[in-house]
Order: sequence, then C-alpha cells, then structure tokens
Amino acid sequence: MKVAFIIGSEGQDGILLSRFLKEKDYQIIGFSRSKNPSNKWVAENLFVDLSKNNFLPFIETIRYYKPSELYYFAAYHTSSQQKSDLSIDEINRSTAINYSAFVKIIDLCREFSPQTKIQFTSSSLIFSGCNSEIQSENTVAKPTCLYSLNKLASMNAAKFYRNNFNMFVSVGIMYNHESVFRKNYFLSKKIIEQVRDFKDGKINEITIGNLDAVTDWGYAPDYVEALWHLVQLNQSDDYIISSGIGHQVKDWFLILEDHLEIKIMQNIQIDASLVNRKKPTLIGDNSKLLSTGWKPKHDFKRMIIKMYNNEI
Repeated sequence: MKVAFIIGSEGQDGILLSRFLKEKDYQIIGFSRSKNPSNKWVAENLFVDLSKNNFLPFIETIRYYKPSELYYFAAYHTSSQQKSDLSIDEINRSTAINYSAFVKIIDLCREFSPQTKIQFTSSSLIFSGCNSEIQSENTVAKPTCLYSLNKLASMNAAKFYRNNFNMFVSVGIMYNHESVFRKNYFLSKKIIEQVRDFKDGKINEITIGNLDAVTDWGYAPDYVEALWHLVQLNQSDDYIISSGIGHQVKDWFLILEDHLEIKIMQNIQIDASLVNRKKPTLIGDNSKLLSTGWKPKHDFKRMIIKMYNNEI
C-alpha cells in the first residue's frame, strides 16, 4: 500500500486529494493546524504549526513511513499581504509557512526518504505583475505580494533540489479552482450562496462588486487529480494547472439563471465598494499539462451546477 503525506489536509485541496487517494487505496497521513480535524479520508491526523519551527513530527513520521508521495498544500495568505504596512508577525508567518517549512521538509525527505515524490502547489499570483493576460511556464514571474513572493521562492527551492540532488519535486501552478469545500469568503461561494438565498426568497436582490471581471476558473477535484497525475510521471517539472479559458463573473449568474429557470440578472445590485483592489486578468496556458495526458472532466457550466447542487 502506498503512503501519502498531505500537509494542509484540512483545506479544500487537502480534503479532495484525500478522497481521491483513498479510492486508490492509499494510506493517508494528514498534517494540519486544526486540533479538531474533519477530513474523514485521512488514516492519521497530526497537529502541526509550521510557523513554530517544530519539525519533530515530520522527522519521526518521514523516517518511519518513508512516504511514496508528499503533497504540500499548507499556505498562509491574508488580504493585508498586498499592503505595505505588514506586521512583522505576518511577514514571519508567511515566510515560515509558504517557504521555509517547505524547504525544511524537502531536506528531511532528502535525508531520510529520498525516493519520496514531492508535489508543491504554487499560485497563479506569481504572475500578478505581468502584462500578458495568458501565462505559460516560460512567462517571467512578477509577484506583487508577500504570499506570491514566497510561493516563487519555494518554486526555486524545488528546482534547486530537483537539479542538485536529483529529487522528484513537482510544482503545480494552480489557477482558481472551486468546489463545495470552498470557504465562504471566496467569490464563487458568495455567488452560490446569494443565488440560493435569492431563489429561496430570503433576499430580494444579489449584491456583487464587478460583473465584468475575468477569471480562469476550474473544478478543484479535476485539479487535485492533475497533481496526482504529475507525481506519476517519470520526471518532475513545473506545470500550470488551469482551464485555459477566461470567464466573466456574470457568466456564473447566466448559467444559474438558465439552470434554475429564474430571473437573476435583473435583480443584481452593483456595489463597487466591494472591490477593494483591481485584480489582474490571469489565464493559464495549460498545454504543457495537457501534453502529459491529463484533461479535465468538468467544464465551467458543470462545475457551477455541481456547486449549486452541493455535489462533489
């Protein structure tokens, strides 16, 4: 039986990957900062706070299990990381979780389990300062916040261990990916919940900041399967995981309007104050990933309907 470590097992991606791997008969060891974990697909849950620089749980478990695969989903991201007045605590936590802990864990694998295949999840935000609306693995990264800066640093660390120690360290550059496990503060979940309340008569209108904003959205279960797919390859590399298609926010409402057979668009109120900053249009060129044999199982419309129906 293969053993997989999932660091950040209580987030959307950690839960979905655990579910996927469980169906493939993996033994899954989860690591999270939750003291009351709810991920039912994990065989063993270990509490870790990656900002505290305590790696004893990893030393012991890596030496004992020598995992076949290790997935690093742990991340620290707050909206304030776009600002210039970051507190020293925020800076330290972001650097510790998004970069330093990942490098330490790679090195522990190098020492105690060099055959472990490692998968790191980066973010499309590494391209947030780029002028081009379509990005590939060859696009020069231009991070504009501390979160994306540390993600880029971890990508460079992955390349370092890949090139200097011949380790398998794959990187998935993840674009927006949604599912029923999204937290309520994400736009996709806000849209779904408002439409549901509108249909049920709990609210008379839907409030949104910008209907014309364009985003590359994909279905999270497809994307975590892509991460697993990349770990099955013979060689590791960097790959953009995206749909390759940009959709406007209004497309969510049009699809739900058609699906539910109710009038939504005429009951939308625009509140520009909800948009706290202008976001760049980021659309990922996923041709390199597609060339490896992966392809998504869900399109944009099917993703939205599954989310509304509360289906995985």
